Amino acid sequence: MRFKDRSDAGQKLAGVLAPYRSADVRVLGLTRGGPSVALEVARALEAPLDLWVARKVRVPGRNTHKLTLGAVTEGGGVFLDAQAAPQSPLSGAPLQDFLRGELEDVEKQARQLRGGPTPDVRGRVVLLVDDGMVTGATMAAALLALQQRGARQRIVAVGVATPVALELIRGRADAVHALMLKVGLREVAEVYDSFPSLSGDELRRWLTRARDSSPARASGVAPDVGGGWWF
Repeated sequence: MRFKDRSDAGQKLAGVLAPYRSADVRVLGLTRGGPSVALEVARALEAPLDLWVARKVRVPGRNTHKLTLGAVTEGGGVFLDAQAAPQSPLSGAPLQDFLRGELEDVEKQARQLRGGPTPDVRGRVVLLVDDGMVTGATMAAALLALQQRGARQRIVAVGVATPVALELIRGRADAVHALMLKVGLREVAEVYDSFPSLSGDELRRWLTRARDSSPARASGVAPDVGGGWWF
């Protein structure tokens, strides 16, 4: 399986996620690649749509800058890779200070992109959508943040995932939907024909368009989660 682009992946995910059509559902696109996928899901489910800002954290230092230490997200989500952390030149209080600075940067970016308050997820079923997961680090951090914000259920939906990412995430989410499981995937772009990067300005324009065309909130009973492809 391949996807034409992120919208194609979103349309395919929307069919799988149809059982979640409910007034309690909120769709969040994980930045940067998730919003375009999430837009198609929100349209199909007639659900409120927003983004959730996330960032990979690189190990500080001249010789280790390409090593991913983990990820942070708005809402205070932090995930540290247990294998990468010992390779960081920082530990203890200096590491906590470094992560605090990363979190502050993410919160600032979220305010700039959204131009409004963080979406209220307390008591809601949140569909956290992304184009794919290679390590699962950003998704793990986002799930923690949403748990801290009081989300009732946290459902992960992605176009593609590696077995490693799936193993990490399925113990942290209430359920995980992945259209494709791919061993040896190094970049999410490998399964997309078109995979443009999105700048901050493009994300702001995307969010404005998404809000302008936001469908009416769906009504109904709590979703039947018996269908779909579950891990």
